[in-house]
Amino acid sequence: MLHLQRILSVAALTGALGLTHSAVRADDVTVFAAASLRDAVGEVTQVYEAETGGSLRPVFAASSAVARQVAQGAPADVVLLADAEWASWLAANAEVRAGRVFAGNALVLITSQNGVLDDINTLPDAIGDGVLAMAEVTSVPAGRYGQAALQALGLWDALAPRAVQAANVRAALRFVERGEAAYGIGYASDLVALPKLTVAYAFDAGTHPAITYHALTLTPAGTAFVDVLMSENGQSALRTWGFTPPPDMP
Repeated sequence: MLHLQRILSVAALTGALGLTHSAVRADDVTVFAAASLRDAVGEVTQVYEAETGGSLRPVFAASSAVARQVAQGAPADVVLLADAEWASWLAANAEVRAGRVFAGNALVLITSQNGVLDDINTLPDAIGDGVLAMAEVTSVPAGRYGQAALQALGLWDALAPRAVQAANVRAALRFVERGEAAYGIGYASDLVALPKLTVAYAFDAGTHPAITYHALTLTPAGTAFVDVLMSENGQSALRTWGFTPPPDMP
């Protein structure tokens, strides 16, 4: 009975977060991935399928949602997360076979209608009565990075009341894309996927924790996918979508 209740609980939570997917064939690899990886994973999927003949089924959400779902039993072969903290949490709460860093990124202030912001200290005035769009700051990596950067610059107290927080970084940047927010905080890679947006300011890497993407494998099929992800073709696909190589890779 407890096992059945756990299965039903996972199914209900997965559906509530929009993490549902159709029945998976035996030769499919199921990848749970951070929302910021949506386009890059699509590119890597093509590489994986061409090189292995297998197929890949991706599921996207914020790293926090992805990690919690997999820890509660959602069926994943590999999990791709956007920061070290959630990777460590999942490793402690699920049967992870191995983990490694596979990419990096940069944190940027993004706009659709305004130009470059030469002095970041003028951001509160530039926003005025508008809002700053960002991912949720207590659990979503992009939101945590953004809050850390603004705190380091002494701007968080002034901007916190103007911050509109979304479930993931892509959802936050949609506010900017639609003109509902003057500025948003996201990743440099998001600009490749959202060409209507531009960089207003690039945050110094020293203002926030290092942005690293982590692959955690749970099955042999997941290990095979990570091998492709770390290959020359896999890394080239990631660079196409604005990601940087992991620290241990030139």
